[in-house]
Amino acid sequence: MNVLRKSILIVDDEEDLTWSISRSLRRHDDIFDIACVNSGNEALKILRDRQMDLVISDIRMPQVDGFALINHVRANYPRSQIIIMTAYGSSEIQDQVQALGAIYYIEKPFEIRYLRKLIYEALAISDDGVDGLLAC
Repeated sequence: MNVLRKSILIVDDEEDLTWSISRSLRRHDDIFDIACVNSGNEALKILRDRQMDLVISDIRMPQVDGFALINHVRANYPRSQIIIMTAYGSSEIQDQVQALGAIYYIEKPFEIRYLRKLIYEALAISDDGVDGLLAC
């Protein structure tokens, strides 16, 4: 299957989580260029140099939080997709991040397989013929 490479930025102050997500994606999917950072400030630095196809971000982070990151991405990269993940979820937060422009909202803890499904949907990638894509 000939799929164009997609760039993903994973942002969370929990280094173990960013590592786990990127490791899982890299192990199963060779169509992603993945960057991981552990703060909103680091994410803004990467976004200054490069537009990402998808930003996956936590909400609660020191200094630059997920809300500020959504606003920055929407203002500067309107074609980029956004998935928000949080351990402090509520229907109010879900409504707020979706109103700001995130296409998916996921509460921690979550299954990596489920996140991968959302990533493929966000990037409009068909799973036809992609080896090891989903076992849901």
